[in-house]
Amino acid sequence: MKTSNITQWLKNAAKIAAINAGIFLGLFLLVELGLHVKSPNQNPLLGPPFVKSAFRVHVPVYSHSLAANFDGDDLWGGRRYHIRTNALGFKDGVNRDVPLRSDRRRILFIGDSFTEGAGLPYEQTFVGRFAAAFPDIDVLNAGASSYAPSVYFMKIKSLLDAGLQFDEAIVYVDISDIQDEAIYYRYGPDGTIQWTNFEKKCTSPEATLVIEPSWWARPFYILEYLEKDRFMRRALKDVRNVSVAELRKPGMSYAPDRDRASWTYDAKAQCYGPMGIEGGIAKAIENMDRLHALLSERGIPLSVGVYPWPQQLLYDQENSRHAQIWRDWCANKCRKFFDHFPIFFAYKNAHPDFLKDLYIWTDVHYNERGNELLAQDLIAKYR
Repeated sequence: MKTSNITQWLKNAAKIAAINAGIFLGLFLLVELGLHVKSPNQNPLLGPPFVKSAFRVHVPVYSHSLAANFDGDDLWGGRRYHIRTNALGFKDGVNRDVPLRSDRRRILFIGDSFTEGAGLPYEQTFVGRFAAAFPDIDVLNAGASSYAPSVYFMKIKSLLDAGLQFDEAIVYVDISDIQDEAIYYRYGPDGTIQWTNFEKKCTSPEATLVIEPSWWARPFYILEYLEKDRFMRRALKDVRNVSVAELRKPGMSYAPDRDRASWTYDAKAQCYGPMGIEGGIAKAIENMDRLHALLSERGIPLSVGVYPWPQQLLYDQENSRHAQIWRDWCANKCRKFFDHFPIFFAYKNAHPDFLKDLYIWTDVHYNERGNELLAQDLIAKYR
């Protein structure tokens, strides 16, 4: 090919490339403009943990809840899952209206993220499985992430004041409730619940992941999304390859020093503020006493359930202090006490890979199998 022809071909190729680049840049800027007009304050391409979830909403009286009649996806630790809520803002199998009265027997569950069923659709959670096992019962799940006895009392009181009727309440008290009562929840002057970290030197590993975009990505929603998506994919790949030994090292997910879990076997566990572990326990019991009195006035029986975190299976005993506290509290107050520690310890003793079998990997929450095991035990003990 002659030099003049090569030169002309290169000029044509450069011209075509420039035109294509111009078209691409124009479309990119046009899409960016549309995204910024539609959502000027928040990148609509991002979901949790990078931005606030539309699934979780603020409630002035008892701090927070789930959005009513939500039907969409949410993320938990990189797991995308589909969620539906009913008209009360309770996680449910379908979007549905919930009348204040029901012709069927009605049971209200409440607890924190374990009861909500973090990372799983309703049907795979232990509450959803319980509902499927008892189709004649109208099951309501009022649980949500980070609840504690202060919220159990205030939320149920709010529901009762609004006229909601139910025949029984089942409260699943979480191990993290003690720290939540010690440093995260306070009653304000107006009697509503304030939810924040009152012990600033302590940070929860469940805190929202904040990743600042690079300077070149900051002005553009699309570039910010691509950068954070790349970060998350790499992080999840690294997580899948982490060994149990690594996760048991100090500061890691399954370490013995994880403050939210270690109080049951370590009296010197940190991050419980001036109130301390014993103060957190006393406050949790005080609020459960208030809840029991509230329900007793209305003739509504109360049951309580407990279950182990990975730390209890690794470093604690079957008759954990957590189980002891709520078994003793329930003695003259509860219709039933559901102690799920034995079934989980039995599984641990029979299955070397119990952590991967039962928990979302690197997380303390139950996966589908863990929820199934808890549900089977609950259903058997409830009948």
